[in-house]
Amino acid sequence: MSEFPGFSKVVPHYCLRCQAFLDFYNDDDPSCDECGLQFDPENPATFVQSRIYLWWKYWLPGFFLAVVSGIISYAVCLQTGELGIALFVAVPISVGAIIGYGTHPNIWLSLLWGVIAVPAIVLPLVSLNFAGFFCGLTVGLIFFVPVLFGAIMGLILRAVLARSKWDQRWFFPLVFIIALPYAVQAIECRLPRRTEVGTVRTELHVNATPQEAWNAIMFYEEVEHSPPWLLRLALPKPIRSVGNKEREGEIVRCVYDRGYLVKRISRREEDRLLAFEVVEQKLHFERDVTLLDGSFQITPSEDGSASIVVTTRYERHLSPAWLWQPIENEVVHALHEHVLEGMRRHAEQPSEAPYQPKIPRRHETQRVAKR
Repeated sequence: MSEFPGFSKVVPHYCLRCQAFLDFYNDDDPSCDECGLQFDPENPATFVQSRIYLWWKYWLPGFFLAVVSGIISYAVCLQTGELGIALFVAVPISVGAIIGYGTHPNIWLSLLWGVIAVPAIVLPLVSLNFAGFFCGLTVGLIFFVPVLFGAIMGLILRAVLARSKWDQRWFFPLVFIIALPYAVQAIECRLPRRTEVGTVRTELHVNATPQEAWNAIMFYEEVEHSPPWLLRLALPKPIRSVGNKEREGEIVRCVYDRGYLVKRISRREEDRLLAFEVVEQKLHFERDVTLLDGSFQITPSEDGSASIVVTTRYERHLSPAWLWQPIENEVVHALHEHVLEGMRRHAEQPSEAPYQPKIPRRHETQRVAKR
């Protein structure tokens, strides 16, 4: 092999693309072991003899591609199909894999860019109203693990293909990685989806008679004290309710700052049970859950006081269930506890005993799946 004047194999040489060390002794495959870029040992224009530390060159293109792909694929999956595996698993794995495959081949840098990519994707989605603040925050937390997993998979894929002789190994795999969320979404939309109904119950004992507890029944929109931070983040702000609960069949319209609920009293047993069903819901989270019905049940105690059990049933739309159901349960329980605390204050108001907040007792959450 002829050499250029002044050129020596003793001097280290580096890849033009990723700055990795080049093995000039591998005459069978003169290409970079890291990114697969081919070089000509006899042509100094195909390599460099010293590293050029322009860090943006190694992470910015892949990072930018990952963020843009994540925003677009999330928006497309959100608008075109089920809110499931494609949206909450395939999208972040694809983002991480793009970073791992398309940035500088260092595991810690790839994981760092994966962590930075999550808020870089979530913030535009919230700004463009594809997700609310609470939903965006939740999605961001959910994204972290699959993004990091995807980054590691991208690094492994890059290392494996770098040792192959496939001349398209640097660009073509990115097409499959970017297409992953759309392929999973297409498959998921064609699979049968079960309708799942969740039931959440919360109980609170009050130092009031059953009649006083009954007179204190109020919906979330009628509670006067400020809701906890979780409800302020997760739910629209309640404004007022119009209607009454005095007879079965009565309609109560609950108004929020971003929509409304219409409830119909379905069952009423004086001092014992008030049940209602939701006949219309316009609250901008219809694709997440659909409220079905609920009830207030008053149970007398032997000492003359009473216990109140609040029940809510809703249809679930988010999957996988193991991921989203605990979040949904926490929000519904917080809603119940807020309403029960308002009822307790109203029911115990005649008493001159000092105010002592009581913690409602959470019943076991039930989930019913049906076709």
